[in-house]
Amino acid sequence: MLENFMFSVNIVLPLCFFVALGAFLRWKKLFSAEFFSEIDRFVFKIALPSMVFLDVLECDMSELGDFKLIGFVVIGITVSVAVLFLTVPIFIKEKPRQGAFIQGVYRSNFAVLGVSLAGELAGEAGLTDIAVAMPFTILLFNAYAVFTLSVFTERENRHSLRDVVLTVAHDIVTNPLIIAAVAALFLMLMREKVGFELPTVVKSVAERLSDTVYALAMISLGASMTRESFGNGKLKTAIVASVLKTVVMPAVGVSVAAAIGFTGARICVAFVLFGAPSAISSYIMAKNMKSDAELAGQILLISTVMSLVTIFVGVFILKSVGLI
Repeated sequence: MLENFMFSVNIVLPLCFFVALGAFLRWKKLFSAEFFSEIDRFVFKIALPSMVFLDVLECDMSELGDFKLIGFVVIGITVSVAVLFLTVPIFIKEKPRQGAFIQGVYRSNFAVLGVSLAGELAGEAGLTDIAVAMPFTILLFNAYAVFTLSVFTERENRHSLRDVVLTVAHDIVTNPLIIAAVAALFLMLMREKVGFELPTVVKSVAERLSDTVYALAMISLGASMTRESFGNGKLKTAIVASVLKTVVMPAVGVSVAAAIGFTGARICVAFVLFGAPSAISSYIMAKNMKSDAELAGQILLISTVMSLVTIFVGVFILKSVGLI
């Protein structure tokens, strides 16, 4: 029992430290809000793609044929969105709030937090499985987000089907994580066919950049937790969405994964996919697409705070029952 407790503590404490450091730096006004926004851009456009690139590149071709894991990811995300589409309008009547709520519940911070947590929980095997799942999660999260926010919006802001398709296609093609994954797949094929190896200096640079992901992303998240962020809007709705995101979703997702035989690294993928807090990009997309950006931001912040507890509890339970 004590061993499982310490394992969980060692996973979550670094996360808490960096989040607290970000909040402290923002509270002391040692850096501006624009500085932390630039950190987000650096992580999303440079550091995280470097990590995804290396993780995919280091996979064996046989690992990319893990159709059971890929099927679980694709079906799990799709079913989650479908259930939310059917149920949320029953309880929430305002269109923009519906879209922000749905996106906040199904879309997790899988890319940033997922890679770091999977590595901590399951080592190289966790990073490999995350790399296999990553392209599919990115594609589905972005496509469903654009579709959701386009459908659940006020009539005057509603996009045509053509605009939705073009926006989804543009977001996918220009997404740095997708570009990194595709580039790595191409080089992997080159390695298999003609024996091409990535130059050592390129690999070394990518490794150094990827090492910055965890700390910078968590510090930036902590810096976004201001008093004003929690003081307005729809806190009750945001709390409900955050409970669904950090408690209900991982409980259902991990239960299904265990039922179909997942253990170890695969369980870690399921736990992070459904249990990570709402994605940072959910707020940005809600704001740009005329959805309820205030609600989206509160879901992001509250689910992040709650996840510090739920991730600890989840890791402890998974370790105690022998799934990791």
